[in-house]
Amino acid sequence: MSIDNVEASSKGQFKDFIKTVISFTGDLSSLTCPAFFLNGLSLLEYGSYWGDHPTCFTDISQHEDPQERMLAVTRWFMSTLWGSYASRCTNGLNEKKPYNPILGEQFNCMMGDVQLRCEQVCHHPPISAFYLEHEQSGVALNGHSCQRSKFKGTSIKVDQVGRAVLYLKKWDEQYFMDFPYLLIRGFLTGAAYIELGGNCSIACSNGVQAHLEFIPKPWFGGDYNHFKGSIVNKKEECYTLSGRWSHQSFYTKAGSSAKELLFDAESEPMAERVTPPLDQQTDNESHKLWGKVTAALGRKDYTTANAEKSKIEEWQRAVRKERAEKNVTWVPENFVFQQDDQPASDYDRTNMDLAKAMVGKVQLDTGAWTYKHALHLRS
Repeated sequence: MSIDNVEASSKGQFKDFIKTVISFTGDLSSLTCPAFFLNGLSLLEYGSYWGDHPTCFTDISQHEDPQERMLAVTRWFMSTLWGSYASRCTNGLNEKKPYNPILGEQFNCMMGDVQLRCEQVCHHPPISAFYLEHEQSGVALNGHSCQRSKFKGTSIKVDQVGRAVLYLKKWDEQYFMDFPYLLIRGFLTGAAYIELGGNCSIACSNGVQAHLEFIPKPWFGGDYNHFKGSIVNKKEECYTLSGRWSHQSFYTKAGSSAKELLFDAESEPMAERVTPPLDQQTDNESHKLWGKVTAALGRKDYTTANAEKSKIEEWQRAVRKERAEKNVTWVPENFVFQQDDQPASDYDRTNMDLAKAMVGKVQLDTGAWTYKHALHLRS
């Protein structure tokens, strides 16, 4: 096994870490990761990738035709993938592990005029909830994700358990979607990258649906990151979808043979994340919480990074012990959980119905984490 992609000073630790991963039988997210294999981001911040391209997000509600709205939703969904799964392993970089968010950790930012709020709402299992909103256009997104990882063959397979629900105020519509699974390749050589696999569906309360299939690269020949799919209305295909999600994606109208560009990931830069200044952040906000670890990683001072990371982990163990001794139940500040089998509103009942339209092996969890001040609650 060649590990030429690993820094010379870290090769011994890397080999030991690989042995631990290969022999580990539980969820890999619970493993303590050495500092040299950290990417300097909290997993909670990954919620911001849903807003990578604010104009794609805000444009959705402008379309009068329901089929064109679903095409716009699909364009926005495709626009989130490059940032989520390819941006950290381009230009000579390799995929690394994010920080495991602490319980109650928060990340807030603006991307253009789109507001983002994220909160770690559960630690065992680790669940990140996120909310995006653009009030002027009446577009909002509620969602949560729990990643379950296991070593499989020569790769790490990550099942993304959860859902996202897009709400359009103007049309009083909900778009319910699940997530593809991830394959982390190249891990054994220290040159990790991500492929997507499996099915992903987007079902709207107006009856229009989009179905996507992500196709991992075959062992011999072929390109990475292909997908195919369709948009259907009342079982009739309106558009076919194809391309490479990391490059260009296309759609073809029913009755036509001409491919038209849906989204070009190579020519559209990701939006800047504008966060509050550090002196205005609370101690549980991601950049302030992990700041010393990130600074040490930037200097490649892994000894200090490990020490600062251990301080955070020890602090959290003490907090959990204190809560247990006082019999205190922690409650998220910004999100609430609604069980699917106990719907409290028409919004919840609609989500239950839409969940039945998901295709393939779906992992939706047993309910939804929803932002307490979400747009649909204020409408």
